[in-house]
Amino acid sequence: MSQLENQQNTLARRPTWAEIDLNNLASNFNQIKQRVSPAARVMAVIKANAYGHGAVECARRLVNEGADWFGVALPEEGIELRASRISQPVLCLGGFWHGQAGLCIQHRLTPVVYRLDMMESLNQAASDAGIVADVHVKVDTGMGRLGIRFDQLSEFVAALQQFRHLRIDGLMSHLAAADDATCQPLTQDQIRRFEDSVATFRDHGYRPTYLHLANSAGIFGHREAWGNMVRPGGVLYGLWRDVLPSSTRNAELRPVMSLHSRISLLKWVPPGETIGYGCTFEASRRSLIATLPIGYHDGYMRGLSNRAHVIVRGTYAPVVGRISMDLTLIDVTNVSGVELNEQVTLLGWDRQNSGLKIPAEDLARISGTLSYEVTCGVGERVPRVYV
Repeated sequence: MSQLENQQNTLARRPTWAEIDLNNLASNFNQIKQRVSPAARVMAVIKANAYGHGAVECARRLVNEGADWFGVALPEEGIELRASRISQPVLCLGGFWHGQAGLCIQHRLTPVVYRLDMMESLNQAASDAGIVADVHVKVDTGMGRLGIRFDQLSEFVAALQQFRHLRIDGLMSHLAAADDATCQPLTQDQIRRFEDSVATFRDHGYRPTYLHLANSAGIFGHREAWGNMVRPGGVLYGLWRDVLPSSTRNAELRPVMSLHSRISLLKWVPPGETIGYGCTFEASRRSLIATLPIGYHDGYMRGLSNRAHVIVRGTYAPVVGRISMDLTLIDVTNVSGVELNEQVTLLGWDRQNSGLKIPAEDLARISGTLSYEVTCGVGERVPRVYV
């Protein structure tokens, strides 16, 4: 019995699981590390539970591979890492909320700041703790979400001297459309505005250690945006076909997540009969229909109804009828020798038939979304099995 089968059989439970290949995660990380300048640090972005892959387990493997920093969205995500004894520097990309300044100090989290009142509360918390706390200032160079606008920076910088218990250890921004060739003028403007922002800070006597602008698309498409630290996100998890510049061809990035279930029921349906909610599928022939114990609450999106395929016994089988909250139907009429409890692959690769795969980007295209949403959407009741 394999290690994977041992993990699956540890508990009696619904036979639906997401398999996370940590070797592929490590391979992707090392490809990125080898791509950028040897002097550049790599901040592995593991926010949103590592894009659905499991933040703690992914962080542990990336520590072993040499990740310099971790990026999270919220202090709560950083606290989870600290509770699991992850000691690398952690940047809270979204900053922090009212009342969380003390938590950032307590758990050694470095927050991104972009308002003076945030800096005031953090400065007070650092003063109370008797320390000088590091922060990274975010400049809005054209994304329009978080950050001090690049054209309003001078007044902000002039006000920073009052915060004696804070150190500006990093400056950052975020590229809005580095993957889109039609938006190259904006990307170049963002890079120039960031360089001007760095000059403004230096003119006021600040010497931040870290300068970082490049997300996944910036890493692969804009060398001039690398700075001295890069922030790979989706590419760590092998998600790249819909987030990297079109000029990127055959990136050797490997998918990290695959999603599996097993057939819980088989039944023959006569021609002319409909199945599922809303009668959206009518059998054109005598059809063998299999029921899978997975649905849209598990992250297998309703938008895939009657449009996606799964892999069964080395054969692609269509999803038929509307995907329900907890159940999905597939047509296995053409799957030779199919049996009850047969393993089904809904996303990723089929280890038993390695030539077949279902990329997250394909499911995203069918559903009109992004590959990130596909993996982030795999629900909490789907256990992750790490291999």
